[in-house]
Amino acid sequence: MPEKTLHQLIDQLRDEIRQLPAADHSARDRLNALVANLETRLEISGEESHDTLVNNVQESIRQLEVEHPRTTGVLNHIMMALSNMGI
Repeated sequence: MPEKTLHQLIDQLRDEIRQLPAADHSARDRLNALVANLETRLEISGEESHDTLVNNVQESIRQLEVEHPRTTGVLNHIMMALSNMGI
């Protein structure tokens, strides 16, 4: 169940990315890379890869929270879902 929630949140993040201003290339690129990283890392077991994943999400939150609060909200939900999965 937590994985299903996480996949739904990833889809929600994709929707947020599509709504970002076209001129905001750095945020789009960072978030698209994060989505790819989330999907890849979830397939890999191992605490080390999960730590990196959590750090990447946290860094994205810090960089986006002022200019993109809705996107940051989705990222916070992703962090909670990862936590619920024991990651």
